Amino acid sequence: MIRVGVRCRTARARCPGCGSWSGRVHGSYLRFPADLPVAGRRVMLQLRVRRFTCEESPAGGGRLLNR
Repeated sequence: MIRVGVRCRTARARCPGCGSWSGRVHGSYLRFPADLPVAGRRVMLQLRVRRFTCEESPAGGGRLLNR
């Protein structure tokens, strides 16, 4: 098996609702999307995805994903 770990290095994400940038991280999680075999070996992609909180949201709870 070939294991590939990937994470985004950007420090901020843009809110799709109001368009402002936020650097406040709410949390993160792992995703494991399926991929095709390489040279007959199984490939496992491990993506670290961060969630940001929109600081300009009226409720202060807008969640943004960094993919």
